[in-house]
Amino acid sequence: MAKKVENNIALPMLKTVEQMSKLSGIGENKLRELMERRELEYVQNGNRRLIADAAIWKWYEQAKVAALNYGSGGNG
Repeated sequence: MAKKVENNIALPMLKTVEQMSKLSGIGENKLRELMERRELEYVQNGNRRLIADAAIWKWYEQAKVAALNYGSGGNG
């Protein structure tokens, strides 16, 4: 099964750069740049590069900046 249904909208398992940009909020050029630098996994299908949701989350986990832990108590 290549599609899942969320709120009665069928979403493809793999998304184009344009689709992923709209869903993730990451610009199309940035997504292409990440793929060129091999920082974002993708599937080549002819001329199209298709991205899985899991690839975005994997990139996010590697690229995120952790929040500082100020501990408990006090106002900073």
